[in-house]
Amino acid sequence: MTKYLLTLLIAWCSSLAWAQNYDMSDGVIKTSHLRSAYFVKDSFFNFGLSFEDFLTSADKTKPVVVHSHGCSGKGGNEQLLRSFYLGLGFNFVMLDFHKRGDAGPSCSGGPNSGFQYFSNLKTRLPARVAELMNHVDVLRSNGFTTIYATGHSEGGMVVQLIKRDVDAAIVHSMSCIPLRDDVEPSHLRLLHLVSLNDPLLVRPDIRHVCTHRQNYTLAVSTVPSHGALADPSWPSKIKEFLGKD
Repeated sequence: MTKYLLTLLIAWCSSLAWAQNYDMSDGVIKTSHLRSAYFVKDSFFNFGLSFEDFLTSADKTKPVVVHSHGCSGKGGNEQLLRSFYLGLGFNFVMLDFHKRGDAGPSCSGGPNSGFQYFSNLKTRLPARVAELMNHVDVLRSNGFTTIYATGHSEGGMVVQLIKRDVDAAIVHSMSCIPLRDDVEPSHLRLLHLVSLNDPLLVRPDIRHVCTHRQNYTLAVSTVPSHGALADPSWPSKIKEFLGKD
């Protein structure tokens, strides 16, 4: 009975997510930065600062990484990336799309447990991109001079679609999003980290890498993992890309 009810619950949640129209009003989008967690250093018991505390604590001369999580929300990959980028001496902002009130996970399971992605990207991605761009606008207006946008999995789709002047973008374990030439973000300096053997990027029509994008650096792997830093060479690739020793 429990298994049956769980199946029904997943199906119900899936149908809601597929039909979801997210609130795009200014009241939601332009307050998205208040729902994020902010970090200036790494520690074991570190739940992040509020936006107001971050403004008074952060060194604005250091780069700030604005990170978009994957389809299941903040998890182990986000904690890993937080520690990595803080270890480079950067500030770190962890977005939380699910805190807006009308959004939740857009996937269930994992590589070894029947992974399912059930959201409507035509409505979900615009909402996520708008929230990311609001973060960039707010940080710029408050004196942060160097901003990097990063994203893992679904968040990696988000950063490929950003229409803001960030200093660099890094896609962690997500395939290339093909774009029309007239909307191609030619200004966006992008590092693309992806494995050709990623167990969650197995559809035959998926284009793993971009072949024509400008200002594009590829770090391809064959490691069978969807991890944000799945390949041992990726941390050094990121440091090289960002000019960080």
